[in-house]
Amino acid sequence: MEQFLFLLIIAAISFIFKRKTGANQKQQEQHMPPPLAKPIQTYYEKVEEPARSTQQVFPELTKARNLQEVADILIAKAQPTVNEKQEELMKKIDELKVEEEKHRVKVNKIKQINDDVKHEQVPELHFQANDILKGIVMSEVLGPPRSLKPYDRLKRS
Repeated sequence: MEQFLFLLIIAAISFIFKRKTGANQKQQEQHMPPPLAKPIQTYYEKVEEPARSTQQVFPELTKARNLQEVADILIAKAQPTVNEKQEELMKKIDELKVEEEKHRVKVNKIKQINDDVKHEQVPELHFQANDILKGIVMSEVLGPPRSLKPYDRLKRS
């Protein structure tokens, strides 16, 4: 009898907790923001073509009798594309060489301008402590007279 009572108490407690968690889940679902829309796609993705069988890509391979012939056919097919790529790269190298030469000319001009600036005469100033003192005294002597610089009478009052 005690076991049965114990089971009833556990069932009641679990029932109460299940109700509370169910209510919490409903509240969370109500307060959840709506799902965000997908961003607008401004570019077109490349659509991947399904993989084609080798016979569809190279119908000549069905005529080959052994691996040597297959290799020869594949090399013959690939050779023009390799040559085209090599020509493209050579053109790109030539363009880069021309651009490099332009940059070298600019660098030489800048170096020449810097050398000219370095060779200009810069006046050298040599001061001694006594010269600075003389300058302060001369500024007082040559400056405006004291009568033109009256004391500030407003500060005293």
